[in-house]
Amino acid sequence: VLSLPAGHPTTPFGVTMARGTRRMLSSMVSSVRTGLTARLWQQRWDMQKYKQNASKMQHAFPPKRPKDSFLRAELKVRSDELVRDQYLNFRGGLRFALLLEDIDAFAGNIAFMHCNDGDPETIVPTLVTASLDRLDIHDPITLNLGQDFVLEGNVSWAGRTSLQIDVSLFPKSELDVSNSEHKLRCSMVFVCVDQKGKAFPINPLILETPQDEKRFNEGERANLVRKEERKRSLKVSPPTEEEAKILHRAMTVPDGIPDGLPMAAVRMQSVTIMQPQERNRAGKVFGGFLMHSAYELAYATACTFAATSGNSTKVCPQDPQGWRLGAPTVLALDDVSFARPVSIGDVVKFRADVVYTGSNESILMGNQHPGLSCIFQVRVETRIVDLKTGNDALSNEFHFTFLNRDPESSHVMQLKPIPVKPIEPLSYGEGMMWLDGRRRMLEALEVVRENKGFAYPVIQDLTTE
Repeated sequence: VLSLPAGHPTTPFGVTMARGTRRMLSSMVSSVRTGLTARLWQQRWDMQKYKQNASKMQHAFPPKRPKDSFLRAELKVRSDELVRDQYLNFRGGLRFALLLEDIDAFAGNIAFMHCNDGDPETIVPTLVTASLDRLDIHDPITLNLGQDFVLEGNVSWAGRTSLQIDVSLFPKSELDVSNSEHKLRCSMVFVCVDQKGKAFPINPLILETPQDEKRFNEGERANLVRKEERKRSLKVSPPTEEEAKILHRAMTVPDGIPDGLPMAAVRMQSVTIMQPQERNRAGKVFGGFLMHSAYELAYATACTFAATSGNSTKVCPQDPQGWRLGAPTVLALDDVSFARPVSIGDVVKFRADVVYTGSNESILMGNQHPGLSCIFQVRVETRIVDLKTGNDALSNEFHFTFLNRDPESSHVMQLKPIPVKPIEPLSYGEGMMWLDGRRRMLEALEVVRENKGFAYPVIQDLTTE
């Protein structure tokens, strides 16, 4: 079921997964998407089809309220057997990669609802996913399919040509609860561009309530933080003095990272040609599919890394039971950047690296904390290959934070951490990825502390600087 604001120019509808997928074929949208994404794209088609004869560029930008772009969608992974089978992963839980597709499609509809001017003579605005600013999981939703979920979201901040969309997921049983317990929160940034790909103005945002103002101010701060982090990025700026010392010690002191694994030892790669079935409404490769593919590779890499750590016969300083095989669970997805669009027919290379672990941080702190030592960071890079020249160019970066747990512990209150080995950088380039991974892992831990997420019992007594 999809719910739209009252008075919106299209009528909300609910269809079964199969029927919704078939309807999308007539709208030039792939039949391989999830049932929810298919319904969202059908909804988008219905919302904008009144502009099918438009020829003028938008010239008026009527202000919108946050509630004008409010959208709700149900994910019936418990009560609908067809939906459950589609989202089921091999451990019996929720297939997170598919949820990433849904979130991208969901946010795209919200962006259109905000930018829609209601004029049948103006061209549909082109809205491009600029980034997934941050996604944090506060409850291990990937571990079971025991309840139906609801996605809700709306525009929370708007600048001149970009906007931020906040999306949350919570149990359907808490739909009418005033302070429902969110299982997942994320923020996505969209940019509006004209037919030449240049930035184009969007509708301003009207703030009606204190909550609107609060979320707008948070979005404004997040926008400033994004700009500052781009300046601090290790791609353009050298590491801090403290980071330089940390890296120097790790790479030059004999046995500075005891029992460490070289970064390349757990690297995994995949190559694929982008097919028409992966296109979005604009004819480019669906950003949700890229997130899906990146996560699947990241998770495979995480599982391989957990197995490599668990199969060691050496003494484990963090666990008297020794190195054991664990099951990674995703905690966060940080700063997904979309540097350039991917086209149908492009050859895309995905590369995943475990770049930093809590065991590295334990070594730096001079103690062996079993909770911290189960956290690790995976970076996935996608590059587009030019088939004419053979050159490749960066398209996307994805940063995932995982927790390695006992595979027999699935209940949120019974998660048993299993340490993973530290990672050893062997070149300056790997050293920069190592330091960047450290920054992102520490940020993820701060979010866990602040929100008392499901990993909080594992790290609550931890003190990091």
